[in-house]
Amino acid sequence: MLDALISAEILRTGVESIITLVPESRFRISENGLTSRAVDPANVAMVSLELKKDAFDSFSATESEAGVDVSKLYEILKMAKKGDTVELLVDEDRGKLEIRFSGLKYSYNLIDPSAIRKEPKVPNLDLPARITMKSEDFKKAIMAGEKISDHVVLRTDEDNFYIEAEGDTDRIVFSLSKAELIDFTPSNARSMFSIDYLKEFVKPISRSEAVTIHLGTDYPARFEFDISGGKGKVEYLLAPRIESE
Repeated sequence: MLDALISAEILRTGVESIITLVPESRFRISENGLTSRAVDPANVAMVSLELKKDAFDSFSATESEAGVDVSKLYEILKMAKKGDTVELLVDEDRGKLEIRFSGLKYSYNLIDPSAIRKEPKVPNLDLPARITMKSEDFKKAIMAGEKISDHVVLRTDEDNFYIEAEGDTDRIVFSLSKAELIDFTPSNARSMFSIDYLKEFVKPISRSEAVTIHLGTDYPARFEFDISGGKGKVEYLLAPRIESE
């Protein structure tokens, strides 16, 4: 059971982070807040969402799990205006999710959690490079790379972070020095990633001020950003494209 009030913008950003990969997801509800973790059908990317109790204006819950059509929820939340507060009610006994804001009330059926793919395990990865940068810079680099290629290389050396894309005739290099980054743990790391996934990640990431990237060599990368002033967090894990010799 859940009965809570939350900013429409916070909830919308959280839900948007999930629909970049899946249309349905399991939500774990506890006295401490909400969490959800899902992997895309191709097993290339994983998303984890955490909304702590403090991210809500009010929060009353009992330990439970609910299957939610997040694509439908997102379409509903898109109608909320900036500054709206959403009342969110989850009633597993009735199998219903209710959303109320601005005089509107929506109610639709929950999904049996057993009908949704199980929550994936988070792999234990040693990713030595850590880069924290402005979200607007990350968006600019990915959007530029999309113009000429279907993949980008993320790499670091001891002094800089690079996002590079190369097409048949064109090449783009976006670089930030240690001084230009918000935070930087240097290492020699390099991995290639599909730009289609990164382009989807950019949408919710751009709603935060900064994104932190954990990077290794030919390893999955982890992308983290805060929502609700650190009272919520989203993590993406993206598998690399292995370059052919």
